Amino acid sequence: MAGRRKSGGFSRRFDGCVVVRPPLANEQLAEIPARRGVFLLSGEGGRAILLTTAASIRARLRNRLDEPVDEKRSRSADLRAITRAVHWKLAGGHFEMDFRYLEIARSIWPQTYPKLLSWRPAWFVHVNPEEAFPHFVRTRQVFAAPGQYLGPFESGRSAERFLDAVRDGFDLCRDVRTLRRGPGAPRCAYGQMKRCLCPCDGSVSMEAYRRAVAEAARFAAGGRAEHLQHLAERMRAASAELAFERAAALKARLGRLSELAGEPYRHVGPARAFGFLLIQPSGSRRKVKVFRVDRGAIAEDKPPLDWPLVEGQVARAIRRMSRFVADGARRGSDPADRWRIGLVSRTLFSSISRGGLALRWHEPMAPAEVSAAIESAAADLGLSATRTGPAAPEAG
Repeated sequence: MAGRRKSGGFSRRFDGCVVVRPPLANEQLAEIPARRGVFLLSGEGGRAILLTTAASIRARLRNRLDEPVDEKRSRSADLRAITRAVHWKLAGGHFEMDFRYLEIARSIWPQTYPKLLSWRPAWFVHVNPEEAFPHFVRTRQVFAAPGQYLGPFESGRSAERFLDAVRDGFDLCRDVRTLRRGPGAPRCAYGQMKRCLCPCDGSVSMEAYRRAVAEAARFAAGGRAEHLQHLAERMRAASAELAFERAAALKARLGRLSELAGEPYRHVGPARAFGFLLIQPSGSRRKVKVFRVDRGAIAEDKPPLDWPLVEGQVARAIRRMSRFVADGARRGSDPADRWRIGLVSRTLFSSISRGGLALRWHEPMAPAEVSAAIESAAADLGLSATRTGPAAPEAG
């Protein structure tokens, strides 16, 4: 994206720089890598002009800074007259490229960088059972208020479908305005259909309703087995008593709650436990990069892992991740956290060939688990299909 700002200290974020005078001569182009990454065009006085990404930096620059092939007006601005230098940062894959872009953009345009990003903050759902009138709501403002956040979701629509299943499974209120008028408000349509606990008209006390919301929150966060078993037992008991209408209602509730284990919600969990090991291409068929993710903090684990895997490397990466998560309590909040979480979330819902391999962090994580996942995804990570020998065993 175009901009105008003195370069200051941003050059330290790049791998290389070359002074240019467009149109680019072959000698100048040869100095610029034909690899994936981020590049910046700067002008007189080191002013930033354009920051963007490319699958091949050299090819992209040839198109931007060469003489036009014909006289037709280009949709892109002609930057040849004002460009004086090209800076670049290489990346092995799409996630790393976008992450580098985010961090460089923040350093150059700290107030406006969100407008330059190609992704949005991730969708989560939020609930605080301790509120006066507790209710579930979808949001992109993760950690903005007290309570529990669950996610991420691939889209706002996916988050809303998740909430619909929770509300159906626990007979929760869907009309917040009516809820806030309770306990003397008339029942909404769901209450009239006996699909709501109806705290609005006092059918249950607000304290009892808060307990129901808290139970739904625990279920949504992953504590499901006991509640599902209880519902199944109630359904069987109702059938044995020939209370078929009640049994059918319980069966429908079980069906709705079982949807929460479906593929669209495979990454949903408590936002406080938003931790991942991201295994990413390195640009070499003999190495993979590892990025540590703990909520809004992202750090590259160095050096990359060798391929075939070398004994002890994966175990060391796991130990560093464990320390990274443990140190999270001492990290302050950062306005960019929601954008980093959004980037990681987009990666989670991408194919391995585009987003790399994402392993949700848990304690303890066995090196053999990580090694097996890398082995399985080797081709998508761009690793050489030809092995020089068996992978060395990982210590537990």
